[in-house]
Amino acid sequence: MHRAREFFQSLLALLSLLATATANAAPVPSLYAAIVPGSDPQHSAQAAMREVLVRLVGSRDAGDDPALAGIVEDAKRYVQLERNTTRGATQVIFDGPALRAAVAGAGRSVWDPDRPLVWVLLPSLPGSATDELRSQLNAAAQVRGLPIALVSADSAGPTADPGNAGAAAVLAAAHRAGAGAALTAQVSASDPQSMQWTLVAPNADGHWTGAAAVAIDGVTDALARASRELETTPAGEFDCQIAGVNDLAAFTTVVDSVGSLPGVSDVTLRAVDADQLTLHFKARGGSGAITHALAAEHLHSLGASGDGVLRYRYQNGL
Repeated sequence: MHRAREFFQSLLALLSLLATATANAAPVPSLYAAIVPGSDPQHSAQAAMREVLVRLVGSRDAGDDPALAGIVEDAKRYVQLERNTTRGATQVIFDGPALRAAVAGAGRSVWDPDRPLVWVLLPSLPGSATDELRSQLNAAAQVRGLPIALVSADSAGPTADPGNAGAAAVLAAAHRAGAGAALTAQVSASDPQSMQWTLVAPNADGHWTGAAAVAIDGVTDALARASRELETTPAGEFDCQIAGVNDLAAFTTVVDSVGSLPGVSDVTLRAVDADQLTLHFKARGGSGAITHALAAEHLHSLGASGDGVLRYRYQNGL
């Protein structure tokens, strides 16, 4: 048992390094840049600032937020580069650190630039409809600063099909693809021209009906709101006892599931006993948020023990 414990501790250290490197998140490209119509320097800087604030803050109304009006008005102050394009537009790049400081000074928070990569599962559509949907999703995601990865249900396999699998299976497929959340799309039965969208994430969920922009707006709002809530919640320390870990594959899955949860850090192995392991970690959001997040990770809550240890059972494939 001593050797097994040492092996698991060594493996956990390796997995923690890998989790730190990937983290199921992705940086937002061109977060501080925008290309806007026209060539007037003052007007272009202000128009670009409105676009950048929407991406930076994570709120679709940030460009018109009265608290940020002074930043928009004085947009030229934050310009790092401004140049005309060959198509008569203007590319504007802002000074990131200065802009983040200004937003914080105005009483607004910046959404972490390393954001959950959203794995978007698309249904099979006739003709060029799939290409058009992909284009709409990419355009809307660029506006909101949401990193996405598009995949068709045909290529993702049956375990990721929202019609044949539960939320945990879809999220597990997203994690295998390096994403932190999943957005599934299905054609609406009542309106073939409309889509039904479902977000599955460790600390957020949602359902929307409509076009691609509706889904991207809903997902971005939900993830940004969850991020802000975590940031304002004090971190606590937790012991988590998980049964049903029968082999190396289950161990790897469980540790990755816990370590990749939003707000969780410093995961260490406390004990290994037969098919049960105990993890210690820091987390924001409290035990209720942890239980809610782990429910989408094949971890069924057994409640807390008398000494406050959170208890779960790993249910692979359910």
